[in-house]
Amino acid sequence: MNISIRPLAAGDLAALRSLLRATRVFEEHEVRVAEELLEAALAGSPDYTVHVADVETAGAGEPPARGIAGYVCCGHNPVTDALFDVYWIAVDPALQGRGAGRALLSHAEACVRGAGGRGLVIDTSGRAEYEAAHRLYARCGYRRVAEVPDYYKPGDSLIMYMKAV
Repeated sequence: MNISIRPLAAGDLAALRSLLRATRVFEEHEVRVAEELLEAALAGSPDYTVHVADVETAGAGEPPARGIAGYVCCGHNPVTDALFDVYWIAVDPALQGRGAGRALLSHAEACVRGAGGRGLVIDTSGRAEYEAAHRLYARCGYRRVAEVPDYYKPGDSLIMYMKAV
């Protein structure tokens, strides 16, 4: 599987909307927020930067298939000197565990370094559906630094990860 990372393009919206729903992790109100951030980034908001992972796969004896593997949305947290938030990251469920999430985070880290940032923060849910994401963050060198019980709703904690870049 070959993965390449590029900036968000207007033609990506339909595929990314489908991808968000296909994960079956995000609740509908969360999907709406993710869509708003994608639209804001396309409209030129300086607050959100979105990068898309394109993938090319090839099966034995089959021609390569191309498509969107996932995306990451980041931005400088304006109440900090130089920390950036990962506002959203999503990978096609059929491609999870094959390097797209790691490639997206690595690219985001490089962008943050290039912008003079000192680190990335990821706020995520403590729900069981997010365990694969928690493992990804740990494998990519993010430290779990906080947990706020019942943050999103009763029984759904906020888990915070950080990484210095």
